[in-house]
Amino acid sequence: MSYKPEALENFEEKRFRVVAALIRKDKKILLTQRWPGKHLGLTWEFPGGKVESGETDEEALKRELEEELGIEVKIGSCCFETCHGYGNREVHLLIYRCELISGTPKAIDVKAIEWADEATILERSFPPADLPFVQEIAAGRIDEAQTEPVIENNDTEESNLSFKPAQIVRRVNLK
Repeated sequence: MSYKPEALENFEEKRFRVVAALIRKDKKILLTQRWPGKHLGLTWEFPGGKVESGETDEEALKRELEEELGIEVKIGSCCFETCHGYGNREVHLLIYRCELISGTPKAIDVKAIEWADEATILERSFPPADLPFVQEIAAGRIDEAQTEPVIENNDTEESNLSFKPAQIVRRVNLK
């Protein structure tokens, strides 16, 4: 029996860090729809994508929003974080509060976009990793506050007082 490293690569667990944006406007939330024929096709999600090697979360989110929607945002605090398993893949999802600062969202590299009413957000189909966050929005537990960066670069006691943790940070593994 010979050893074939390339064959083993197919069985290795793959982990992805994914960042997404919570963008609100007039009590509505910007959602994008995934292309049909792809993993979780036609589900709705918060705009964003994979963090590439060497990128920070902020760089990846800005790049993804420009590529997918043609917009520029101000990135604020992380309001949701989870890890979710999809078969042999694990997605580490972080959602950041963002403020639209230029451009009008267009479906450039997504099937569709929609400004969804917070009260009816649960009427759409979402990927399993997004569902706990969507439920929190529908329940009114995700506020619009904190679009300013929350991590200070100095270690003074005053900077520790300005740190505001995410509202929801949990590991969710739905089946």
